[in-house]
Amino acid sequence: MDNRPGASGIIATDTAAKANPDGYTLLQTSSSVITAAAMGRKLPYDVMKDLAPITNIGTAEGYLVLVNAGVPAKSIPELVALAKSKNLLYGSPGNGNGIHFMTESMSLRAGIKMTHVPYKGLAPAITAILSGELQVLLAPPLATRAHIESGKLRALASVSQKRVTGMPDLPTMQELGFKGFTLLGGWQGVFAPAGVPAGILNRLNKSFAKAINQNEVQTFMQKGGYIPDGGSSAEFRALLQSDFKNFRDLAKTTNIRAY
Repeated sequence: MDNRPGASGIIATDTAAKANPDGYTLLQTSSSVITAAAMGRKLPYDVMKDLAPITNIGTAEGYLVLVNAGVPAKSIPELVALAKSKNLLYGSPGNGNGIHFMTESMSLRAGIKMTHVPYKGLAPAITAILSGELQVLLAPPLATRAHIESGKLRALASVSQKRVTGMPDLPTMQELGFKGFTLLGGWQGVFAPAGVPAGILNRLNKSFAKAINQNEVQTFMQKGGYIPDGGSSAEFRALLQSDFKNFRDLAKTTNIRAY
């Protein structure tokens, strides 16, 4: 393992993209690799050309729309009304992250304007909303469920396609009238440098799929709030192309740009 943190994963991705394409150097990264490209950020590599997708390990359940317990809004309509009466601060794990895109899109559709505060990762953003530094945050259930149960955060809805596992009383944004406003949480995928022989890519794909499909691995991932995948390289590439288009369209609609 060689952890290369920084720049929303760009450092690690660039290292892998320029590695020897022999199948011994792989990249495990999140969907931020696509959002960074979709927002027009200048990158030292081409996501769709310089990386060979192997498989998607799994995808997190949809984000929750959260507010600090001190915020009086107890529903999405109340949050919208509050945002129209005063300026609210919302956080994200960084400019151009999927959470940034979705919160701006939600604001646009609700006819409100909140102030974006980017952080260097999800953990500091969660710390900020817990302290009251932020009022609003979209975040995955896994990272926030304990804070919701303790009463420090309040979940108003989810942006998932169906209600989140273990939270049957929490409505989706679609149920609340935001038609089509859905997004699964970030995925975790595996890539190789472009140029790795097809036979090696196929062998790697089958090896990852075999591991992901083990009962104990499936159980572990599901308890962690992930939907296991382990599909083919072609399916993963189709997901990349779909995500790129969706986030590029969101970037245009919400006017999110790299800076």
